[in-house]
Amino acid sequence: MKDSVKLSMKTKTKIVLTASSLTAFYLYFNRNPYREIQSGIVSPSDGTIVNINTENNKIDISIELLDVHVQRAPISGIITDIQDFPDENKNIITITDNITLDIINVERRGGLIARTVKTYIKNGDYVEKGQVIGRILLGSHASIYPIYNPIVNIGDHVLAGQTISL
Repeated sequence: MKDSVKLSMKTKTKIVLTASSLTAFYLYFNRNPYREIQSGIVSPSDGTIVNINTENNKIDISIELLDVHVQRAPISGIITDIQDFPDENKNIITITDNITLDIINVERRGGLIARTVKTYIKNGDYVEKGQVIGRILLGSHASIYPIYNPIVNIGDHVLAGQTISL
């Protein structure tokens, strides 16, 4: 006869609550909510504007733990280059507008804890503005450049798909 392990009701409750909490966190963290995509060049990511460098026309966005971690294309166009830097835990996606030939770079960097930057597109793909292009797991950072007429300020909280430049 096998010995069976009997768990108390209190232990079973703790197990169920822990599993439910972990599942809820996973689902919340990996959400990809619908976004109304605005005009102009849009933010590639949710987060807080932490730097606007007018010298190199770059906007830096800090993606906090509770922000949505999906990145979206800031313009419509062709993916003309994807550079991966695994040692630095970052990549740079270059999108070229096939009508105006404007070029926008989206630089994505993983955080200290999470070392994962996932890319869902490849060179030669056509992307629509606002289309999901990738995800960064746990705290991270995104930059977009060149941006010549930003309409955001340092400290602003932006959502992916929200206009940041006209």
